[in-house]
Amino acid sequence: MTTGKSIAKCGRSFWDVVIITTADKPQKEAFELQVEEKRIRAELPTDLPIHIVSDPPGIRIGNGGSTLTALEFLESEYGYDMFSKKILMIHAGGWSQRMPSATILGKVFSLLPHGNPPYQMLDLKLALYWPFVDKIEPGIFVTCADDFTVYSLSDGDWKIPPLGFTALAHPSPIEIGRTHGVFVIKDVDSLDTSSLVEVRGCLEVLQKPSDERMKRQGAVLSGDSHSFAGGVSIEGDTVYTDSSFYFGTDGMKKLLEFKKSVGDLGCEIDAYGDFLQALGERATNDYIHLTSNVSQQTSNLLARRQAVFDCLRGTDVHVLVLNLSKFVHIGTTRELIHHFCRDDVFHREMSLEKDVFNAWTSLNLESENNTNQNQIEVQRTVSSNACIMHSLVPSSSKIAADCVIDYCHFDIPITIQPNCILSNCQYLRKEAKKIISSLIIPQEMFLHTVPVLLQNVTKYVTVFFHVDDNLKKTVSLTDLESLPFLSSTLKHFMQSQGMKQTDILPTEVNNTQSGNKGNGAQDTKITLWNLKLFPAMDSMTLSLEEALYALSAQRAVKAARKEHDLYSLADLLSLKDVKSMLCFRNILFKNIQQNLPKIVH
Repeated sequence: MTTGKSIAKCGRSFWDVVIITTADKPQKEAFELQVEEKRIRAELPTDLPIHIVSDPPGIRIGNGGSTLTALEFLESEYGYDMFSKKILMIHAGGWSQRMPSATILGKVFSLLPHGNPPYQMLDLKLALYWPFVDKIEPGIFVTCADDFTVYSLSDGDWKIPPLGFTALAHPSPIEIGRTHGVFVIKDVDSLDTSSLVEVRGCLEVLQKPSDERMKRQGAVLSGDSHSFAGGVSIEGDTVYTDSSFYFGTDGMKKLLEFKKSVGDLGCEIDAYGDFLQALGERATNDYIHLTSNVSQQTSNLLARRQAVFDCLRGTDVHVLVLNLSKFVHIGTTRELIHHFCRDDVFHREMSLEKDVFNAWTSLNLESENNTNQNQIEVQRTVSSNACIMHSLVPSSSKIAADCVIDYCHFDIPITIQPNCILSNCQYLRKEAKKIISSLIIPQEMFLHTVPVLLQNVTKYVTVFFHVDDNLKKTVSLTDLESLPFLSSTLKHFMQSQGMKQTDILPTEVNNTQSGNKGNGAQDTKITLWNLKLFPAMDSMTLSLEEALYALSAQRAVKAARKEHDLYSLADLLSLKDVKSMLCFRNILFKNIQQNLPKIVH
């Protein structure tokens, strides 16, 4: 790409500005630190303006609200000159509740299994949509931080229309359409599905529609089988689904004026559900009443959604039909494991690898007094369906299939059973309470260590879940013990750890319950996300050790847990020590670099 040099030296036009949106100011500060780290390591174009724009405090405003907030920022930063720029906008806010390893430092800085050192999602986004820069006029190209778009473009003189909205459209089985945006393309039956690229008009955009609605509105290519460019075929009914989209300066001006007119949004607006559904000659405002996907339904929600519809009504909408393309989402633990470990086609398409920037060390290599560190024979047992990145691991370790490991450092052998995710974990013999010869990670576990600041002292919290645990699942306080956790229930875990409900409930819930004498328990909603299940320890090693004790349900852990305050994942968002987390990763980076030349593969 253009990393480590100016945009002018890349030989072709590039993005004029990059905007990354975040959920709040602490996340903005974490992102800014990471962007600066990437600049120091010459991993970004030297003169590319990258602005981190946070949502205002209060009610969640969704990625549509983030888009509106970013437009106001662009006007304050560039004035009218904003309308002369080609802008890439990456929505990266949110808590990443379905992929907690990205909660603290953000999905846009997640590792990808390619490169030395590995690329991050931000690098991919800058490169992935670079070919569109020459195909658009000034405007904004919108994407999210946890997905891939795999595509092939033709070399023709086609252009994306300069006004209105144009969305990328990918042929997909109809079942994919049920959970995505679906385009009703003008004269869809006349599409030349063998062409790589075609710009077509769009009658309307459907969001997560039923099969019946897709068919009724004319979005479906019916038939037993459909062939597309590059020899791709899809069996059964097929639709065109969404991913990223572009809007020109007319759309920028409309949305900016709308934001100025309403001021604080005070509700959730979705860039896909509220912007795109308002477009097209057949668009109606029926969708504004469909609120099942809105996380918080505020009193002004319907009025705001109607106002967005009125603002965008009549705006042109086209689709860029990419017949040799697909959209891949990696926002959940199972999606990560599948695409990084099992999806060989995706690996070939994206040039991904399985063993990326790791030092596989022997035990004598890690001995402080070792003087003979040349010519080390590496003998490790790692499944070909395991993905390990940016880690320092003894070569005698055993890593089973369908495991994703990143930013980890172990100086004793580790056995990781199938279907595990380990991120930002460390185990050093000299820091452990108990001398052991190896670590064992039970199957289907998610483990992630987070540094936190407690009274200006850095402590460490290792969170652990089953990879299928639903951190968003809500239960009432009276049903708390039935909440699924670690392949059983929360009740079973509490019993094994000697815990009471008052030990793990959020502070505000405990305070409320003590004040209302038990009334309202049915109305109090609880999730794994906000339960205080994890102790803070003095080192990453002790924290991981404590987590493994808990997973093995050893009775000895009861006494240890009573000595330490417990924290939830929600707590970690406000207590996170980003500088310490980045410091660990930088030290690990240097250690891997130092050890790589000494390993003979």
